[in-house]
Amino acid sequence: MTRLRLLSSRQNIRFKRWVTLLNSEGVKTHQQCLVSGTTLRKEITQRAETTICEILFPPSYEMREDLPSHATGVTLAKTLFDELDIFGTKEPLVVCTTPSIPSFDLTQPPRGMEILCPIGDPGNLGALLRSCRAFDVRTVILLREAVHPFHPKVIRASSGAVFVQPLSQGCSISELSQPDIVKWIIPLDMQGDDIATLSWPQHIRLLIGEEGMGIPSLPYSQRFSISQIHPSIPLNATVASSIALHAYRQQHSR
Repeated sequence: MTRLRLLSSRQNIRFKRWVTLLNSEGVKTHQQCLVSGTTLRKEITQRAETTICEILFPPSYEMREDLPSHATGVTLAKTLFDELDIFGTKEPLVVCTTPSIPSFDLTQPPRGMEILCPIGDPGNLGALLRSCRAFDVRTVILLREAVHPFHPKVIRASSGAVFVQPLSQGCSISELSQPDIVKWIIPLDMQGDDIATLSWPQHIRLLIGEEGMGIPSLPYSQRFSISQIHPSIPLNATVASSIALHAYRQQHSR
């Protein structure tokens, strides 16, 4: 691995690129992401399908592990490294390419369990992706309103599940009203058939709501709901989705 000399200028073009990877737009523009955390970094470096471009080191870091020989190593001045190390790990950060996310044809009937997701909060999306991977969801269809799945906070909250959970790109939530799209959608909200008593279809496209916005009012053929364990503590979208996925897997094994 080639390790470059100390980088200390905020005006450096590479540093400016790395800073943009802290938000969705930068990840989308450069098709790269920042990965932090010792365990996750080691998992990423061992994954053949993930291309690692650069490894960013804090000053005076002592090499304690094997790192990809093809990656460029860069040591950053403390102030610059701290700006990128938003979780305060003080460990090397990995810059890697993001996998392509194919477009999904929502006019086609569902196959297996599919999740329609408009979640814009990185922590919530990461938690959802972790549950989806655990329950072997066929694909998570990200609506345009969703935060980029390779936002650093999504990666961290998902514990790396985002790199292995199949993802697809869908339309805007405003386009779900099209008759040939909405007919395949079942929303998870506070009204409808209780998932504790219903018979789950094997093939289902489940729409979950965004925090605060909820589910759009559309002519759904059916609605699923979860009985509140305690009405004073409402379930958020990610918790409700995890409960629903568990109920689905109780009736349909992998």
